Order: sequence, then structure tokens, then C-alpha cells
Amino acid sequence: MKFTRRRPCSVLELAVRILQIHNFYKVPGGECGVVEAERRLLEEHGNTVLQFAVDSREIDSMPLLKQGLAFVQIPWNVGVARRLVSFVHKHRPDVVHVHNVFPLLSPSVYHALSRSGVSVVQTVHNYRFLCPNGLFYVKGKVCEACQEQSYWAAVKNCCVHESMITSALYASAVAWGWRSGTFSSCIDRYIALNSFSFGKLVAAGVPKDKVRVCGNFVSNFSEAPPAKQPYALYLGRLSAEKGLKTLLAAAGSVPELSLKLAGTGPLEADLRRAIGVPGMEHIELVGHVAGETKRRLIAEALCTAAPSECYENFPLSVVESLALGTPVIASRIGGLPELIEHGQTGLLFSPTDTESLAECLRRIVRRPTDTAAMAACALATARVRFSPQCHLDQLLGIYRDAMSHTERNAKAKGERTQQQSVTFRR
Repeated sequence: MKFTRRRPCSVLELAVRILQIHNFYKVPGGECGVVEAERRLLEEHGNTVLQFAVDSREIDSMPLLKQGLAFVQIPWNVGVARRLVSFVHKHRPDVVHVHNVFPLLSPSVYHALSRSGVSVVQTVHNYRFLCPNGLFYVKGKVCEACQEQSYWAAVKNCCVHESMITSALYASAVAWGWRSGTFSSCIDRYIALNSFSFGKLVAAGVPKDKVRVCGNFVSNFSEAPPAKQPYALYLGRLSAEKGLKTLLAAAGSVPELSLKLAGTGPLEADLRRAIGVPGMEHIELVGHVAGETKRRLIAEALCTAAPSECYENFPLSVVESLALGTPVIASRIGGLPELIEHGQTGLLFSPTDTESLAECLRRIVRRPTDTAAMAACALATARVRFSPQCHLDQLLGIYRDAMSHTERNAKAKGERTQQQSVTFRR
């Protein structure tokens, strides 16, 4: 189906009509929070935001046959593509901002949008475009076996949900996305959250001029660094790639600094056993936290820890810590070094290096003057780098850039068609 799109707003106009596309996850995390936060931010500043969204939690309530069909359509969902074309035809957005298409939407949405003639922006929240499991991490270590767009390793290693069939479906989706030209030609602008992600996209074949770097933002800032309590805080999913075993080993050698582990995940039972032995009494699991409880835990901590062993992209917990005046100890991997200035807003250590992490924890608790200075610097830096206004300006600039790109391409296509018509008549 083709149609004439409504006149896009001028690059000089402020208000934009945006369509968000997102497959919400079964377990909502930072990415889903970003989608909603961006929607609110855009609407608060006079823009119109529509959503074409599905929720993976719907899968559990589907009949078994329909569940099977949903997973078979991970590489390409014709029904979704048709519905999306109709939706765009009805609502006529200026720009479409895609966040996540797996598992229920599929890469078919990009072809549907391309046929509709609308500008398409894609935020790369994880590494799913390059790695079927989205992490570059499997069996306890970083893995880039699929970096050369050969995805057999993902199937062999059962990288997605430890299932060969599911891994094959995701691998097929990613492989087809690249080999059909969908990822390179149907997306006008990619948003990478940091230069690390930028480099990965370009190495995979995305033209440099299509990628823009724009990180996430936070809205909750402390007025001043709050009074601190003698504990470090981990906030996030309790899973192997987060480096929690390294964190426990390091924290065990620094008994003067308590450690609170906030979150849930597959390692919860193992962690509970590990801290239930003599010498680990200063470590506790506090479960899932949210709202004011979460804010207070972050603000009162001497530091938060991000000891990840995978290629972290842009963990919100890190930015939330900085915005509340809490320094961050983070591993030098993925996008984390771009968020933390060593010795200024936090400390960096080598991933999996227990002693290096332990030394960072000792420095935090034994050098209170330096820690206080880092807290003040963290807050000041966050206000500049991660403010809502900064993010809004960048995001609207990317939207208008994509819209201008689409208009130029449409004009060039029209001119070629006219020239061909003249040549034919001759």
C-alpha cells in the first residue's frame, strides 16, 4: 500500500508528530522506562507522540498454537507489517522512532515503513542488530563470534534463552535484516547511545553518516550531594554477565564497607547462599526497589557499583547515581568508561579483576575527602550531560535530520523518475 504522506513540518518548526514503535519486554527494564520517559518529555514540549506497541507478556495468555506462530514469525511478521502500514496511513506521522521489534513485531516493520515513505529513526538500546542475544556475551564471557554476520555460532551455542530453536529464529532475523539490506537502507538514522556502540554499528556496515550519538537522560537530580551512609550499592539484574561474583569476592575483603544488592534475577539463590557464610555479614540482598526507596538507597550510598563483564551500553542506574550525587565504580568495558571519569565522577577497574575492584572499594571508604569531591563532581557533570533539555535538543535535531534526509531522497527519486519519463517519450 502506498499513499501520500502529510506535509512534514519544516526543519524550522518546533512541533513534531512522532510515532513510537516498541515491543515491551516480559520483564520491564531500563529500555521500557526510556521509551515512556521520552514520550512524556516530547509531549511536555508540545510534540505529538503516538505509539504502535505490543507487550511480550501477552504471549503467556495466548493459546499454544498462537504462541508457536508468534515465535515462528520472529524473523518476519507479515500481519504486523500490514497493520503498521494502515496505522501510518491513518495517523501520518512526521517521523517514526523504533526502539525494539523483538519478538512480536519483527524486522518486517522497517520494510513497511520504507514503503510508507516516512522517516525512520532507530535507537540501538542493545546489540541485537549485531548479536542474536543482544549482549555479545555467552557462557560466562564476551563473545563476538557473530560480528562478521555469520550467525551459526549463535545457534550452536543456544545463545538466546538457551534454546537452539529460538536462537535459530533470532539469528535468521538478524541475518536477513543485513543481507536483504533492511538494516542498511530502510532506516534513515541510527541513534547509538555512546561511541562504543557507534563503532560496532559502523563496523557492521552501517554508513557513518547514518549514525548519531545520543545518550539517555534522567529527570531526578539532587539539589546537593546528600549525607552518606557507609555502604556501597549494586542496583540491577542479578545475573552472571553483571559481574556479581567478582563484586562479592571484592566486597568480602573490605568488611568496613557494607554492600547492598538491590534487584532480582537468576543468581538470587546462589548469591543468598554465598553471603550466608561467616565473614559476609556486611553484605545483604534487599530485593527489588523502586520509587522513593530506590532514590534514597542510591542517594545515601557512598558509591554504586557497575561491575559488568559484558558490553554494557547505557545503564540507567549509573546515570541515576551520578544525578543523585553518588560516585560510581564501574568496569572498563563497553560504554561504561564513557559515563565515568576516573577519579572525578567515580572509579574504573578492569572487568573480572577482583583485587582491582577491592582497591576501588577501599579507596571510597578510606578516603572520605576524595569521595565527597567525586560526589559533588558527579552531580555537576550529570546536570550538564544528562539533563532532559539536553536530550530533547539532541533528539529533535536527529528527527529533523532524518526528515530532511527523507525529503531529499524523495526529491531525488522524483527527479530521476521525471528524467526517465522524458527519455522514454523521446
